[in-house]
Amino acid sequence: MGNIFRFFSITFSGLLLLSCAEKNNELSCEEILHTSYENSSLNNFEKNKFKDLLINRYPQYDQMFQEASEETNIDKNLLAAISFQESQWDPRAKSNMGVRGMMMVTLETAALVGVEKRLNPEQNIKGGARYFGILQEKNKLGATEADKLAIVLASYNLGPTSIINVANEISEDVSNISWNEISERLETIKGQELNLIDNGTYSRGQQAIDYVNRVKDYYRLLSAHSCIAPKDRLAFSLGN
Repeated sequence: MGNIFRFFSITFSGLLLLSCAEKNNELSCEEILHTSYENSSLNNFEKNKFKDLLINRYPQYDQMFQEASEETNIDKNLLAAISFQESQWDPRAKSNMGVRGMMMVTLETAALVGVEKRLNPEQNIKGGARYFGILQEKNKLGATEADKLAIVLASYNLGPTSIINVANEISEDVSNISWNEISERLETIKGQELNLIDNGTYSRGQQAIDYVNRVKDYYRLLSAHSCIAPKDRLAFSLGN
């Protein structure tokens, strides 16, 4: 899928570049972190919970995400962001549909990617990463890299068949379809149209949209927290 740092690269990168230009290309890690939190759509409770778990829970799994990243060539911060959205880095997380673990892997997916114990955090992280990589490799939708990544994230949440069916409803040329076009359709779709069940008034289509947006938010924050050296500070380019 190319360089993962091109992921959603318009608005947020513009803000950072503008701020950086104003400071003669000097933007501290603290400023990047502050800007990232200020521009996050998360509420204060969510931001504080994220920071708390980043300090008190994430470190024991950091090396596992690093190894999964090296194995799959998927950015570690993106994998960690997906995992936080899925389980808040809880290896014993379980949904009411029976999906389990750090990356919330199904039994079918576990068999596909070689996960024997879904509650084993290392197996679950690496299995989820492998599955995300498979979705990337098989994905034929999306006009830009940002579109493709958003679509793959939605596929991880909603299932690739559902996203493909939605795309086929919209356009015959799915290779040039945008994430905005797909998300506009998802806003109106009912769970039963996807052979899924809505949670009351919260539709599965809207859930997929929110999923993508929240992973983007967590990815921004993780990237900002990873700011190490001046030459790396503008590598974390993200947009809305």
